[in-house]
Amino acid sequence: MRLWQIDTWDNCVTLDMGPITIMKGSHKTWFKIAREINDFFTNRVSEVKIYEDGELINKKDWECLMIPFNESLQLDKVNTKSPLQIIHEKIVEFLAAIPQYESILEEWEVLKEEEEIINRTILEKFDLQFRLKEFDESNLKDFFILSSYKGILTPIDSKLLTLKLLLEKEITKRLLIIIELPELYADEQEIEELLLILKQLMNRGCYAIIITILDDVEGRSNFILKGQVINEARVEMLRSKVFNTIPIPIENEDFLKTKELLLSLWIRWA
Repeated sequence: MRLWQIDTWDNCVTLDMGPITIMKGSHKTWFKIAREINDFFTNRVSEVKIYEDGELINKKDWECLMIPFNESLQLDKVNTKSPLQIIHEKIVEFLAAIPQYESILEEWEVLKEEEEIINRTILEKFDLQFRLKEFDESNLKDFFILSSYKGILTPIDSKLLTLKLLLEKEITKRLLIIIELPELYADEQEIEELLLILKQLMNRGCYAIIITILDDVEGRSNFILKGQVINEARVEMLRSKVFNTIPIPIENEDFLKTKELLLSLWIRWA
C-alpha cells in the first residue's frame, strides 16, 4: 500500500497509489486533483504539497506529463517541450548523416561570402545590413514539417501518439503520466492499444494516473462518494478499529470478503 497525501490551501485528500492509479468516474474533483498533482511536479513555486507515506516527495526526482481529455498535438509547430521533439531529433540525425549534407554546408559558406556585396550594393543606402544564419543541424528543423496520414488527429490519436513517443524516450527520472478520459472518442481497439502501451511503460518503471469511467482498467482504485475520496487503503486503515470494536472474533478472510463487497458497492454508487 502506497499513500499520497495531496495538500492544497483549501483541501487535503489521500490517494491509494500503485503503478497504475485509477480515479474512477468523470467527477470534477478528479480534474482538479489531477491538475494540482501536475502543478506540484511542473511548477517550481507550486503551493501544492504531496507526501508519500508521510514524507514530502522530492519533485526533482520526478517528471510529470499531463495528457488532458482534449489532448491535441500540433504536428507542424513543435516546441522544445513537445513530445514530438524526439522525432525531430531523429530526423535531423538521419539527414545530417547523409553525404550530401556536407555539400550543402559547403555551398552555404559560398553564399555567406556574398553578404558583404549585398550589404554594400543593396542595403547600405538604407542604413541596413543583413547576414545569413549559420546553417547547421539545429537549422534543419526549419526545413521540414510533420503531418499525419490520418489528417486531423482526434484526442485519442493524440494520446496514443504521445504514449508511443514516450516509449522512445530515455527515462532518467521517475515518470508520472496523468491521462484524462482515454475513452473519449475512442473505440474498443484504441483503448486496448492504449492499455498495452501503458503496460510497456509500466515495465520500464513509469507510473500512471488515469481518470476514467471504464470498468476494465486495472489499478489501485480511488472514487468519489458524497464528495469524499474513497479507496481500498482507507478501508484497510479501518481494519484494526473494526477488529477491536466488534466483540466477536473476526477472521481475516471474512474482513477481505466484506471489504471487496463494500468497495464494489461504493464503485457502483460513485
